[in-house]
Amino acid sequence: MYRYNLYGCISGRQASLKEDMRLMWLQHVYWTRMLLISIAEHLKDLEDVTARLLQNPRDIADIFAQFYRIESTNEIRQLLTVHLEIGADLITALRDNENEKAEELDRRWYINADEMSGAFSSINPYYEYSDMREMFYTHLDLTKIEVAKRLAGSYKKDIEAFDAVEREAIMMADVFTDGIVKQFSGKFS
Repeated sequence: MYRYNLYGCISGRQASLKEDMRLMWLQHVYWTRMLLISIAEHLKDLEDVTARLLQNPRDIADIFAQFYRIESTNEIRQLLTVHLEIGADLITALRDNENEKAEELDRRWYINADEMSGAFSSINPYYEYSDMREMFYTHLDLTKIEVAKRLAGSYKKDIEAFDAVEREAIMMADVFTDGIVKQFSGKFS
């Protein structure tokens, strides 16, 4: 059954996938933002915010598990977890002016992005490695701008930077959804 919604005339299953994917990637950036604020401001909720953020890789992997082997989705989950852990350590190092440590973490963050690009491109022919890499690098670059603005106390610029992160998260979600719909078109008729 097809329905008209925010996305135009698409199947109910496709609309559901798009909504679920967007929600998970938005939660990814929202909880990352909350973590950034908790670290930057030395808030007491850091442990709880971190625990909630680290649920997100499982939630994203669960969406992909509807279509892909468990080994592939476990790899995605693990790589996303490492992505978040490196990000948290990087924010902390930047806050504490540990420049050498921050440089090493930044390097590892981009290596992890390369690994995520490889994992996603290996499961879907519509996820080209170079496109995935560019998408993940953009995600890291935008997040680093947000972090820098927050740590500098430029709160208006921080919010503007987060707006860009949020828009990019929606775009990422749509790229993932579109690839799944193309690869498994028969499931979305």
